[in-house]
Amino acid sequence: MFKSIKEVLHREWRQMFSRPIYLFGTVLILAFCAIFFFSLFDEGLPNELPIGIVDRDNSSFSRMVRRNLDAEQGVKVLKKYSEYQAARKALQVGDIYGFIDIPNGAYRDILEGRRPKVGIYCEQGLMVPGNLTYKNFIYIGTVLDVGVRREILKAKGYPESGMMARLQPIKTDFHLIKNPWTNYGIYLTTILWPGLLQLCVLLMTVFSIGYELKMKTSRDWMSESHGSIFNALTGKLLPYTFIYVLMGIAFELLACRIMGYPIATHIWVMFLTITLLVFAAQAVGIFMIGLFPVLRDGLSFAALYGILSLSLAGMSFPVEYMLGVIQGWAVMFPLRQFFLIYVKEGIFAAGFNAIWLNYVGLLIFCLLPFTILRRLRRALIFQNYPLK
Repeated sequence: MFKSIKEVLHREWRQMFSRPIYLFGTVLILAFCAIFFFSLFDEGLPNELPIGIVDRDNSSFSRMVRRNLDAEQGVKVLKKYSEYQAARKALQVGDIYGFIDIPNGAYRDILEGRRPKVGIYCEQGLMVPGNLTYKNFIYIGTVLDVGVRREILKAKGYPESGMMARLQPIKTDFHLIKNPWTNYGIYLTTILWPGLLQLCVLLMTVFSIGYELKMKTSRDWMSESHGSIFNALTGKLLPYTFIYVLMGIAFELLACRIMGYPIATHIWVMFLTITLLVFAAQAVGIFMIGLFPVLRDGLSFAALYGILSLSLAGMSFPVEYMLGVIQGWAVMFPLRQFFLIYVKEGIFAAGFNAIWLNYVGLLIFCLLPFTILRRLRRALIFQNYPLK
């Protein structure tokens, strides 16, 4: 058995160095994505997002609004517009992410006790800059509201000592658990990159097996393994397993030790989890190409499955608030189990009792190939790949 596995392993190493796609699918894409994500979220949040201001009032109040906006780290007033249409056009072409429209006579209305309507417009088609711009506008609006009411109370003769208690009866004290910096990279990169790792494992597993079918070399592959489908798959996938596990461990080290992302458990737990993710993804890839022993069909299925897992892992929208049917589908993705282990143990250190079921879920994925080994072996021997 070990001799046949060794022969298949040597054969696969030679094949891996024969085409650049193997290098791209195993190392270069994942390395590039890791560098891209870590550099993209290096500062945690995007700063100085360009915004505009439509100042039709030209008063001390509108100038105060602009000063407060410029004082915020998250946004930067790029330009002052004299009319609404010009600001709207700049927003539509992407020059700015939002603008504030201060109507004519706003300061006069404030002094006379009327409520002027100040409009805010944000580009919500772009989730991150749109939401951040909106949050900054709302914060500035709250600050200005408190400032205006403070001046009114001051003009009416209220003492300074009791003024803040009247303006803000309840003071909120915020404590952001585990991510006090509101760093987008901590909760995006730590799941996006493993999601891409799962996708690459799926595609390369399907490709490496399906390519043998397409090129009619599957019989040579089976002869190297002395007719054993187990030996054939073990020898073929061992190089990919080693590379992907090494890449996953390197990512966890880079995230937790170099970038300083918080981790509440021992880093060996994350090493084990990402290793099981690689095993589970390879098992799913074998199942896919065994179920659809055609290269193009298997790759299409793997790509769809891998992309859907990013949506159903629960990082962008809680699975618990999805439709009941979709909640059932979510357990069909290894990335979902990885995400739950990371949240429960990596962030909150909930203990083994909280995550053992998720580890069982990853192990169950590893059993999938045994359901289609006979079908895959027949496909490899009979080479029933359609020519057209």
